[in-house]
Amino acid sequence: MNETFGLFLENILPVNLVLIYSLGVLVSLVETDRVRPSLVKGVKFAFAILFAGIFGWVIVDSIGIEFEFLAAWVFFLVSLGAIIVLQYLGELKGDYYGMPKLFIFMPALLGFQWIILERNLVFTEMMVTAFANAIGFYIAFVLIATLKEQMRISEASDIFKLAPAILIGLGIAAMGVSGFLFLY
Repeated sequence: MNETFGLFLENILPVNLVLIYSLGVLVSLVETDRVRPSLVKGVKFAFAILFAGIFGWVIVDSIGIEFEFLAAWVFFLVSLGAIIVLQYLGELKGDYYGMPKLFIFMPALLGFQWIILERNLVFTEMMVTAFANAIGFYIAFVLIATLKEQMRISEASDIFKLAPAILIGLGIAAMGVSGFLFLY
């Protein structure tokens, strides 16, 4: 198997940086409602992750090693720009238990950009990693929406309709997906 394709499969879910730190999962739990609207909503969030990763890396790579101390500011501004675009598109409105929803997605974007920089990836590896993370986030976003809708319409007890049941379902799905690692 090609190493680039192996990197892609690895970053879709088993090593997805946005989902590993649970902030991407929290955004998905907060923002999803039903499956059909989540199909379009997930694309918006996936593109935000993709373009934040690409633009942040390209800008920091172009400013050079002597100005690397500006990387945190560049990542913050790129993440803020992605969130402003998402808000313009009608997402991340309101709050979640008193915290504005934009503060839930900001650390996921910042962390993703920073970890891409820390891995010292060349351009093609960065593109594959960013693309795979965006696709993996979209898959998880739709999966969480599906789980929430199934729990809402099920006849199970109310205790099984809470967020921990969704997280357990995601954990089981992640164990199945980790089987990609044997392919390369």
